[in-house]
Amino acid sequence: MNQPTVSIILPTYNREKFLPEAFAAIAAQAFTDWELIVVDDGSTDGTRELVPRLTADFAQPVRYIYQENQGAYGARNTGLDHATGKYIAFYDSDDLWLPHHLHDCVAALDANPDVDWVYGACRMVDHATGEELAASTFYVDGKPRPFLELKTRTNGPLSIIDDAHAIECSVSKGMYAGLQNSVIRSPLFEAYRFSVDPPNEGEDVITTILALAQGRVLAYFDHQHVEYRVHDSNSSATKQSSDASKVLRVMVPYVRRLEWVLENVFLPRNAARALRRNISGLYVWHLGYTLHVHGGESAQANAMLRRGISYDPWRLRYWKTYCAVNLRRILSRLRSPLAPSSSEK
Repeated sequence: MNQPTVSIILPTYNREKFLPEAFAAIAAQAFTDWELIVVDDGSTDGTRELVPRLTADFAQPVRYIYQENQGAYGARNTGLDHATGKYIAFYDSDDLWLPHHLHDCVAALDANPDVDWVYGACRMVDHATGEELAASTFYVDGKPRPFLELKTRTNGPLSIIDDAHAIECSVSKGMYAGLQNSVIRSPLFEAYRFSVDPPNEGEDVITTILALAQGRVLAYFDHQHVEYRVHDSNSSATKQSSDASKVLRVMVPYVRRLEWVLENVFLPRNAARALRRNISGLYVWHLGYTLHVHGGESAQANAMLRRGISYDPWRLRYWKTYCAVNLRRILSRLRSPLAPSSSEK
């Protein structure tokens, strides 16, 4: 068999209800030289029986791999182990690629040999209602994300990032180059696999930082390539949740992974400073303050606040928050009824 241009890696876990639309969106791609690798990450629904039925009419090669549950990035690693394409495209089974996604990204990579990673914007919708939550993930209330302000050179509608501050922007503000809205040259993964211990739902961000640190070149289309569907079981909903346990499950491994990057990856001075500030804010606001307000775990909240402050000790607002949290804790203890002594029982 000839080498396919694109290896599409689709990890799935109990997403039977999403698969018909997912496979239909893949079949509707204007670009057709691809292979599909479906990694079933231990599903207990009807995924195993459904996949061959949905792909029976595909002219392209389809490989179905079942494995014990390892998480989404573990499944993506398995897909990478079996990929043979020149380019890699990751498909999230609950999202929808628009028909031009592969065509535009492949054409851009073919025409620009120095570019390693091409991506487009996502349109965010509420899966339950179909309501549009954001027309483009590249904008907030009509204002461009900071990465859109980076210097670029253009080739038609493609903007190729050519700015020494790109990695600094990536660690502090994000590039919004999610795996599901990207096509990436396969050599980037020759000696790289996603971290899975502990499971970390922010490996998209980490991978972007590492790619830029290695001198890889990113480029983007400022138009929609993916319909990103928000629902209760995906990570976007979890990150926005007020449930402390859910936030901890997502954020703690992610912050620890950012700490690993800071300790093990050479970054320009400004980028390292930006990463320290990012880590600090995540510890203080997303972990420490969330635990204090919603979790009732004052000792753990204090530990998170202190760790965050250690990364950016000159930020007065953090110290005010730390003092306010502890003052409330002390006042709460003083106001609570005293426990009866043994002589009063």
